[in-house]
Amino acid sequence: MKQSIPKITAIFATGTAFLGSCCALPLLLLGLGVGSAGLATSFAPFRPYMIGITFLLLGIAFYTVYGCKQTCEGIGACDVKNIRRTKIMLWVATGLALLFLVGPSIVARCILS
Repeated sequence: MKQSIPKITAIFATGTAFLGSCCALPLLLLGLGVGSAGLATSFAPFRPYMIGITFLLLGIAFYTVYGCKQTCEGIGACDVKNIRRTKIMLWVATGLALLFLVGPSIVARCILS
């Protein structure tokens, strides 16, 4: 179980990036010039739930990476390169989640200004 911690964390990081896409999809479509960007706003009612799930998964991922004591069982379980890569992926996913969280309000301010 302990040797699969980086894999589980990578899954959580990918999940949070996916859950953040409900907030970023309208921005991406608008940036690409797609006229059906209004279709992506149909996800707006689900935004609070997705934000909550995203922060829950990020919390689990941070606890898994930084909170748990890792025991080195198995080949390559405590490889510094794998641990470093996992931490980088976790911080990138966190940054993307925060960007997707504040992105719609920033765009709204720019448009309304």
